[in-house]
Amino acid sequence: MTIAKILAPLTGGARDAAVLLTAFSAARPFNAHVEGLFVRPDPSEAVPFYGESVSPTVMQEVADASKKASDEALGLCRASLAAAIEAAGAELLDAPALKDRPTASLREVSGNFADRVTVAARLCDLVVFGTLRENERPGLTEAFEATLLETGRPVLLSPQAASVTFCRKIAVAWNESVASAHAVTAALPYLKCAESVEILSIIRSKDETIDNVELKSYLQLHGIAASERAIDAGTRSIGDALLEEAANGGAGLLVAGGYGHSRLREMFFAGVTRHVVGHAEIPLFLVH
Repeated sequence: MTIAKILAPLTGGARDAAVLLTAFSAARPFNAHVEGLFVRPDPSEAVPFYGESVSPTVMQEVADASKKASDEALGLCRASLAAAIEAAGAELLDAPALKDRPTASLREVSGNFADRVTVAARLCDLVVFGTLRENERPGLTEAFEATLLETGRPVLLSPQAASVTFCRKIAVAWNESVASAHAVTAALPYLKCAESVEILSIIRSKDETIDNVELKSYLQLHGIAASERAIDAGTRSIGDALLEEAANGGAGLLVAGGYGHSRLREMFFAGVTRHVVGHAEIPLFLVH
């Protein structure tokens, strides 16, 4: 089990630099390939629908303006990728391939941003996003939600460019759920590379218990020795306690499952996961 292909959706915005540097940090232990993905809006979607009140001339002007903006954004993506490749000592290729160092390529597609990212994510081992805050650009939030909930692929979110040692110490959020188990199995390549792994269980009272025995046994079978900590959340929310304790323990990466119990997206992101996604200061490895 390894990481061979990492998807980095790009927009031409300021966050691209952090997304790419995080992607290369995640690629380095495996000499993986980083595929930058730029989605050019479909011209037909760029023209607002106002019926017959909009003349063909105006529609063409809107389409031309959209293409110009996309061309400029693509140029910024290329510049960000070139800078990230140089910083990582990687190699730019025309198409994905594995070598004795990280490699990268840039792919341009057209259509709806979230739809195209979701399709591309299906055949990738990891998808990297910048951490999403409240009132985030709708397209990015939609792409993140769709990737996490619909593809089964792990998502790595980073509030800033992750260092090359971000996975040296890893915290695993464990609550015995199917989602947290999926997160652990998906994160095995990084857990095996870590110098230390700590299992964090957040409880609400001293009477509550979470069994870590099976998890520790499973990790040991993969050659991973893990310590464990059960933390009483006290007056803190589960999300706050999880983030605080992971940071206090010196973790550079937090592995967690999606904690929603509803299949509805708005319900899923109203709970612990939404809080963690919006407030994390360290990279998050998430799996639904």
